[in-house]
Amino acid sequence: MAQQPGDLNYDNEFWRFSLAVYGQAEVAKECLALQDALGVDVNILLFCAWLGTHSVALQREDIEAALRAVAAWQDDIVRPLRAVRQRTKALSVDEHFRAGIKDAEIKAEQIEQAMLFAVAQQLQGRRSIEGDAIASNVRRYIELKSPASGPGSATHLIQAAQRIAGG
Repeated sequence: MAQQPGDLNYDNEFWRFSLAVYGQAEVAKECLALQDALGVDVNILLFCAWLGTHSVALQREDIEAALRAVAAWQDDIVRPLRAVRQRTKALSVDEHFRAGIKDAEIKAEQIEQAMLFAVAQQLQGRRSIEGDAIASNVRRYIELKSPASGPGSATHLIQAAQRIAGG
């Protein structure tokens, strides 16, 4: 059973990693393009990359378990907030009002990441022995969402995570 939002650690290592990576050149644009084109959850993409920085290699079942852990929150809270924010932008609604919706959406994303951080605690003991766990994890998730996607997907995200892991 997934932890409830009130029982979670919101300011965690995964959240800080995500802010650092997402803020790097081209990463946000690339992640949002994958979200729009393939329906990926950007938080799951970041989760896969973050665990890869800890040399944790995810299997398809691990990614599916993470998706299940946040599915209701993503479906009932995050996506509807995103849709309202996007709709208010299209309607040229007052920017202050729209900023409030965006703040709520970001807080909802942080809660989802805290839920994923709790899931990660069960996976942290695993270590990848060979290869690049960051690229492997991210590509495995993208292939799960779209088997026809090319290996070049999420290049900026992978490189940004690799820079953070290396430095």
